[in-house]
Amino acid sequence: MYPVPSPPEILESVCLPCREATDDLWFSESPAELEQAKLLCAACPARRACLAGALERREFAGVWGGEILDRGTVIARKRPRGRPSKADLARDAELAAARQAAGVA
Repeated sequence: MYPVPSPPEILESVCLPCREATDDLWFSESPAELEQAKLLCAACPARRACLAGALERREFAGVWGGEILDRGTVIARKRPRGRPSKADLARDAELAAARQAAGVA
């Protein structure tokens, strides 16, 4: 498994989703698999520390702390290859506006 930095208060005996699932899920090219990885992160006790560490290290890609990173920044969702539909672009704009209004990266 890919090593995820854990804060000292999280014991090694705690089950972390990233240590249970295959690495391919966290670094998939498939938007559906990345969404599945984000769901697995939702209840993880190391979620905040994982995301903070990934942002600090500017991780190039993958799911970190329940967020998808692309070139070191958080993105709302990964689009499949090819030209996006107008509906997808509109949805992305709405998500970006909502995240900005909420003060989330």
